[in-house]
Amino acid sequence: MQATLQHVPYAPRLRRWMSIALPVAAIGTFAVGVVLGHMALMAIGAVAICTVWRDVGVRAAANVHRLVAQRGLRLPSQQRAEMTRTKLGRPSAPGEKPPVEPKRETPSEHRAKTPPTSASPTSELVQKMITQGRYALLLRRETASQLANEELAAVLAEMDERMSVVPAGRVLVGEYAERATWGSTPVGEDCAGLEYVEGCYLDRFCVTNEQYQCFVDDCGYEQFQLWPEEALPALFEFIDRTGTPAPAGWCDGQFPEGEENLPVVGISWFEAAAYAKWVGRRLPTDAEWTKAGAWPVEVSPGRVTQRRYPWGDTFEARRAALWSSGQRGPAPVDAFEAGASLGSVYQLIGNVWEWTSSALDATSRVAGGSSDGASMKVLHGGAFNTYFENQATCHFRSGERPLSRRSNIGFRLALSFDVIADQEGRDVEMAPEEEAEPGLSDDA
Repeated sequence: MQATLQHVPYAPRLRRWMSIALPVAAIGTFAVGVVLGHMALMAIGAVAICTVWRDVGVRAAANVHRLVAQRGLRLPSQQRAEMTRTKLGRPSAPGEKPPVEPKRETPSEHRAKTPPTSASPTSELVQKMITQGRYALLLRRETASQLANEELAAVLAEMDERMSVVPAGRVLVGEYAERATWGSTPVGEDCAGLEYVEGCYLDRFCVTNEQYQCFVDDCGYEQFQLWPEEALPALFEFIDRTGTPAPAGWCDGQFPEGEENLPVVGISWFEAAAYAKWVGRRLPTDAEWTKAGAWPVEVSPGRVTQRRYPWGDTFEARRAALWSSGQRGPAPVDAFEAGASLGSVYQLIGNVWEWTSSALDATSRVAGGSSDGASMKVLHGGAFNTYFENQATCHFRSGERPLSRRSNIGFRLALSFDVIADQEGRDVEMAPEEEAEPGLSDDA
């Protein structure tokens, strides 16, 4: 025991020397490589410098949150969430009761509100998660079996209204779809651009400012478990005009008044991915997005017929929020109904570009399945300021850095079939326990 205690004081000192030695060694290696013109040394030094810099950023973020917690303070988003919960009136004088003001009900709250059969805590939790757009979490196998029948019906109704089915099948993507559309290149069974897509659900509408506000109010920017490790050093850059964690165009962590039904923009790929994890869904892949719009039909093995636009093969400006339609800014997500796909998915073309989970090779313009945050990410759909109509097709794809926060990029989410519990199986399993009181457990 004594021998162990004697070594304890040296641990902090060793860590301190290592924190100095590693950066010095990395910089020294890079400098020697530059002086000698040795590319291998330069590469090793550069990688080491990047690794040290990322570790410094992660430690800095953790130290800031630790100091804030130790001093009993709160982060800006936590303060904003508290203000949101208590903004319905304050006493103007000691002893005076706060005025009771009628709460303004948002459209999503009105849609989510259903007459509960009982005022149980479980029902309140379910209604809250539906209002926040987190209904997918309630349909997972570990939670769906604990819902009452009325609660399950409300959750399924919300998902039915919000998401569309993308059936399984093959789809032509990228330049292969472009060639096939114009008949310049025949498509064979072994075509590299012919991809198989598992069935999934896709949001009918892009994520709105109002929906993303729930994520901001729930301190999503401080929930580190939602963010990939490579995004942590950049968290302090994801702020609005007033320095509050929020999309780039917001102020004080709030979206501009009257824009609740516009698509949320000014967010990076990392922010979109963190929101997706918070609501229990994910970003769609390049092939899933293309299939939802093009709606391909495989008439024979290798022969796929699909649409150039969600409404057909002919461009019509009135069906999409593009420059040619006179649009000069984002439109409400439920506008341009005439341009919806066969699956009733709105604005796959126009309004805002949309992030996907696929990485893009900037040299070959080929999409892949890499989740590497450093790669460029595939964008689809065009935006209100897209001038060329050939960039607003179901198969055209662009790319952008994942840290980019442009004012014409938004996103929608997808959900795999295998994530949802089998409702028929649920009924069979619960049949012998009909007398038991249904509901979520305390630790759900």
